[in-house]
Amino acid sequence: MPDDLEPDESAGEKNPGTGQPKGFMVSVAIILIAILIILVVYMNMSAQDTTAATAITQNPWSLASFTDKDGTMTPLLNGTSITVNFRNNGQLTGSGGCDSYSARYMVQDTLMVVSRVTIGSTTCNDNNSTLQEKQYYALLEHAYELRVHDRILTIYGDDGKPLLVFIPPKPVD
Repeated sequence: MPDDLEPDESAGEKNPGTGQPKGFMVSVAIILIAILIILVVYMNMSAQDTTAATAITQNPWSLASFTDKDGTMTPLLNGTSITVNFRNNGQLTGSGGCDSYSARYMVQDTLMVVSRVTIGSTTCNDNNSTLQEKQYYALLEHAYELRVHDRILTIYGDDGKPLLVFIPPKPVD
């Protein structure tokens, strides 16, 4: 029987494990390991469900780079700033550099859908800034997936390639 006591090897020898049930300790160890595995799996699964959807609403984001028309990641033009703020109610707002904009978004797990972007009526004085802003809006509308890692938000297209890379805005001095 697994819970039987170990037999004494000899009457004169003292064995430190004598009298301890072997099977009981093995069973306890297996149960504790199983509980640990279940907790790790559960914590990872529940964290993944809420991380993407809630992490993007924790702070506003500044665009660091975007995919240009050639498909390469490009930093923003010097002196320009593009921002986005994801709200808990499924609305996003921000500045495209010249115009303010808004849209609706939905996130489930890491999948993302963004509605058509509504743009304000301001225009850029610089043609390059206008082109950058239009490219940003088009990419935002093609969002398919997102990941937040080390305080960097990356939005991917349906082909799995990054479209937009955001960072938290730098504090104003």
